[in-house]
Order: sequence, then structure tokens, then C-alpha cells
Amino acid sequence: MADMLIRNVPPRTVAELKRRAKRHGRSLQAEALAALEAGGRCSGDAFVSELEHLRSEGKLNFDVGAVLGALREDRDR
Repeated sequence: MADMLIRNVPPRTVAELKRRAKRHGRSLQAEALAALEAGGRCSGDAFVSELEHLRSEGKLNFDVGAVLGALREDRDR
């Protein structure tokens, strides 16, 4: 395993990682590593899952399925 130092991380990004770490029961370092790993294998399913989670917490006020359906419809034209 290699070590990595990331400089100049915006405070907003750090705050969001801390929130996610708390929600997932992980340290900030573990959450950052999970985010990096997920970014390397980003899937639409993981993205949709995160959106649904945010919606269930009342942080989104739209139907994720409807938006994705509209995007798919537009893409398939």
C-alpha cells in the first residue's frame, strides 16, 4: 500500500467527508479511502443508491427515479 497526501482540500469537502464518515461509522481517513476507491469504480447503481439515501433523509425534494427516467429517455433519442 502507498501513502498519499492531498493538499488544499476545501473545507466544504472535508465537512462532507466527516458527515459521511460518521454516517458510515468510519474514520475520516477510511471514508476518504472509500470515496477514492468508489471513484475508481463508480457505477450508476452506487450513485442512485446515494441519491435515494439523501432523499430518504429529506435532503432531496425530487423523485430520483423520475429524473433518471427522463435522462435515459433523452439519452436514447
